[in-house]
Formats: sequence, structure tokens, C-alpha cells
Amino acid sequence: MKLFNKLAIAAVGLVLGFSAIPGQARAASFEMVTNGEFEEAQGTSNWFIAPNLNGWETSEKAGFELWNQGKIGSPAIGSDGLGTGKHLETNLHRNATITQSFTLGNNIDTNALFSFDAWSRAAGTGTVSVLGSMSGNLLNTTISANGSSWTENLFKLSVMAGEKITIGFQGNQNSSVASPHIDQVSFLVNEIPESVPEPASILGLLAVGAFGSVSSLKHKRKQEA
Repeated sequence: MKLFNKLAIAAVGLVLGFSAIPGQARAASFEMVTNGEFEEAQGTSNWFIAPNLNGWETSEKAGFELWNQGKIGSPAIGSDGLGTGKHLETNLHRNATITQSFTLGNNIDTNALFSFDAWSRAAGTGTVSVLGSMSGNLLNTTISANGSSWTENLFKLSVMAGEKITIGFQGNQNSSVASPHIDQVSFLVNEIPESVPEPASILGLLAVGAFGSVSSLKHKRKQEA
């Protein structure tokens, strides 16, 4: 069989053989919270004060109260069954607010998942806020934490691309013992999938190129004959 006939048949076979393969999409989830497990702090005692904590801000002038996992009756593992090292006490000397702000990217969908673990030495309560989310249903929401294990808190939110989000935690004003400890803070957003051309489209272009090459080669051979 002549070369150009072989090329033509091969090109048609590729197109027909792969035309049913759908286009694939590439997507990814992004973690927006910095230092959500509070591990970026130095301290080995049962609890300690960190003047600064990467990613976080506090209204408490003295800084952040951090505990090492499994100390003073705190659970040794998190709600995911893993040891988490350090966690945050929401009250130090007074009713402080601990916050973190970030700006969402411009190529995300409208769904986000906000989650964190909470625990208290006593049956304690605190508040959690999310400012900037379209859902608005977390503003000053009360959370409860028992004294035996970490409680996982999950919230599905609606968000807008490019908006600024602030998450905040606040302890019980009347009692440090009854204020929640916080760990494993996460705010996940999904990237809008990027369309990938279907293989059939790509192969179609290759087939057109192959047929063009075959036609030119055939025409040239006729001229030479």
C-alpha cells in the first residue's frame, strides 16, 4: 500500500477510534487558612503564651495562649484520630477575639467548606464568625464544646470570587475554663475546572493535517509522472 494511503487510513482510524472519549477537566481545592493547626509556635510546656502567631491576629495584647496536645486533660488526638501537637485557647486574660483574614482567588466556584475542632475543659461555649461570606449564617454563631473529646464543626458556605473573608473565634467572657479550645481550622475553596479539548478535536486537526500532507504528496507524484 502506498505511503499516502497508509497515512490517510491511520488518520481516519485515530479520529474514529477516539471520538467517543470525553474532554477532561482539571480542578483543585485550595486551603485558605494559614497555620490552621497552630503548629508554627515555639513552646514545650503544658501551655504557653506566644506574642505572635503566624497567620493570626488577636485583640489580647499579651498574645495567644497555646496548649500542647494531651496536657491538663485535653484530648491527645484530634477529631480525625491524629495527634495535632498544639491547639489554641480562646481566652487568655479576657474575652479576646482571634481572627484571620484572606482574599479568595478569582477562579473559584461559589462553594466553600469551613471547618474546625473545638474542645473545653468544662462544658463551655464560645462564638465563631465568618465575615464576607455570601451565606452570612455564621455571624456570631454560638458553638458548644464538651470536656471529653474534640467536636468537629463543619459549615458549607457560599462565597464570591475575589472577596475578602475574615474568620474569628471568641471565648466565654466569664470563664477561661469554660471557653473553647480550637484546632484544625480549615477553609477550602474549589477552583473552577479548566476545560481540556476533547481528544477527538485534537485528532481531527491532526487528521486534517495528515490529509493535507497526503494530498500534496499525491499531487507532487502526479506532476513527476
